[in-house]
Amino acid sequence: MLEQLDKAGVRDLEREDLPAVATLFQKTFRKVDTLPSTLVPYLGTVFLDHPWADADIRSKVLVGAAGKVEGFIGVFPMRLEWEGRSLRAAFAGSMMVEGHERNPLAGARLLRAFLAGPQDISLTETANAVTLGMWQKLSLPPDLGYSLNWLRIFRPAEAAVNVMEMVSGVARVLRPIGSFADLVVERSGLSTLRAPVSPARRVQFQDATREEFRDAVLTLKDAFPLRPQWDRPWLDWLLDHAAQKRNFGEVAWRVGLSRNGELAGCYGYFGRPRGIGRLLQALCAPAVAGELVDDLFAHADQSGCAGLRGAGHPWLTPDLLTRRTAFLGRTYYLAHARDKALLQPIQSGQALITGLAGENWMRLIGDSFD
Repeated sequence: MLEQLDKAGVRDLEREDLPAVATLFQKTFRKVDTLPSTLVPYLGTVFLDHPWADADIRSKVLVGAAGKVEGFIGVFPMRLEWEGRSLRAAFAGSMMVEGHERNPLAGARLLRAFLAGPQDISLTETANAVTLGMWQKLSLPPDLGYSLNWLRIFRPAEAAVNVMEMVSGVARVLRPIGSFADLVVERSGLSTLRAPVSPARRVQFQDATREEFRDAVLTLKDAFPLRPQWDRPWLDWLLDHAAQKRNFGEVAWRVGLSRNGELAGCYGYFGRPRGIGRLLQALCAPAVAGELVDDLFAHADQSGCAGLRGAGHPWLTPDLLTRRTAFLGRTYYLAHARDKALLQPIQSGQALITGLAGENWMRLIGDSFD
């Protein structure tokens, strides 16, 4: 086994590797052998043809002695800015290895190849327990602020059915029972998990178009010391891809204005009736984070969501803590930079590096392909 591994090599992803990577993705993350016709073109778009493609920062494949692709780590280059300095950044995700038991060092080799790239800062917001262990063996601990995944339940029985459906689609027959159980509990006066609509205080949130949300993000991002170098075309590209995700429902866009009409916050989330919605992105002035969370929960509840979950948004965490929110250790955020000063905004929760500025806009995370 060690002799075979020595002959194997890690190299940059090439277009002809995409079918093999797609097949490996289906086996690893979807537990099926079928290859949807749309998956190969999608991988090419997000890993080879996107607006910030960088010839020096590319996804990696592990090729076995027979020339077969046996492993992959998706690498997505980005441009960040910090104190007037333009930074090359790279997100790593979708790490997978065929026959991990036979090649126990394969994942570590892919990770080391990614970290050895020319980027100023290396990031991931979707590390699972296995890949977390690989980062930790390199003395790279997770960032707790951005790793605090959270869950807010509005309808417990429907939420439980939703979770069971993730394990087996047969559980969908229980949907009417879940809805009835939540209705009985609510009418009995025992339910305390619903999110009532709060009266507007300093900020009034309202439905927005995707373009209005985009413009709000471009304005509010400048409050973060470490942030993406977005422009309208680039952010439109990200939003186009996010809007294609359908497994979590439709995207609701909301923008908040202060009493004098100034922009104060915005958020976008995926949601559908009886399902558990997913927060895509939320930005706001720190002083109104509580009002954003209240409106987010009330809107998702009124839209019929059984619950809502999201990745770490450190600027929302204090207000999430006081609103019946559970915190989960499901995926982990990690960052590495040779210049340790670049990590300070992340460690203090002042970096915009999650959601649209990370990986969760990708269809590879939670979506299905035809």
